[in-house]
Amino acid sequence: MPASPRPPRLPSPRAAALPTRVLVVEDDEVLRRVLRRFLARLGYDVAAAAGVPEAVALLERERFEVVVTDLRLPTSSGVELMLVVRAHQPDARTILMSGDADLPTVALAVERGVDAVLLKPFDLDELRQQVEHSVERVATGREAARERGLLEAHLRQREAESRLWVLRAARALATAVEVKDAYTAGHARRVTAYSMSIAQVTGGIDLLRLSLAGDLHDVGKIGVPDSVLNKPTPLTPEETKRVEEHPVAGARILEPLIDDPLVIGVVRWHHERWDGRGYPDGLQGEAIPLAARVVAVADTLDAMTSARAYREALPWANAVAEIRRCSGSQFDPTVVAAFEKALPVLRSHYDQQRAAR
Repeated sequence: MPASPRPPRLPSPRAAALPTRVLVVEDDEVLRRVLRRFLARLGYDVAAAAGVPEAVALLERERFEVVVTDLRLPTSSGVELMLVVRAHQPDARTILMSGDADLPTVALAVERGVDAVLLKPFDLDELRQQVEHSVERVATGREAARERGLLEAHLRQREAESRLWVLRAARALATAVEVKDAYTAGHARRVTAYSMSIAQVTGGIDLLRLSLAGDLHDVGKIGVPDSVLNKPTPLTPEETKRVEEHPVAGARILEPLIDDPLVIGVVRWHHERWDGRGYPDGLQGEAIPLAARVVAVADTLDAMTSARAYREALPWANAVAEIRRCSGSQFDPTVVAAFEKALPVLRSHYDQQRAAR
């Protein structure tokens, strides 16, 4: 190796400002010692290894920004070591030293992302420049990753804020439905409370999403005329059809706003029946999502125990008896069994709601 100027004792300003861990892998002990001392005097924190096994052990337990490795090593090549570097520390850069101009190997190394190939004997100042260049590339990559992370965090925050506004808008629609009909004020809130209690027994339902579904299950009634919702006499076939369109209308309103199959499923299918005679799609049995089957029972319980324009509220015992009677026809027997277990909690909700009215 030709003589080179005495390296400066003070760290390079650029090196000092950037990550500075360097691993030197060289089987020639004299050269390894020279390289280690030279890089250390430039201000880098340097570790050294005589071969691939020792280098791998260091890579597994320590972090490095740059790996300077000989091409020819006792047990394997520097190119193979590059693969280990990529596996353990993907953002580390590699500089390859070679005592011969092995063009195919050099080309392979370049293809695999080596920063530079230094042919022995090389000038130490050339090594300094290449290490600084590699360190800068690491810093640039990490800064880019940091900026991507900040951007992704910002986008997630914007998405969360957008979702919050969407949910507020959806709940405002649901509130507008209840304002249209004084008899159903608080209906969605009560259905949600009943549904959550039953679902805690059935299991298998995300309660947070179910809460939202319960709040929004009747949002499609926004399109049903007040004269129909508040009619004190039996509905005509045309009016009944109009009311039965509300699950589809609700799903269509929410689909562009809420990308959640559980919520949309409850809104569309909470009037389906276990025996397949419900609406709007005539789903039967377990083809109806479990969350929709739960809300169907809760919805019916509140509908029967609440006053309507065309009838008085049924007593609690009568409503419970009717749900039991319809197990296996209108309602999923498994959900009715969960309803039975949850009855004390459901009755507590009912009493609290009656006291608040």
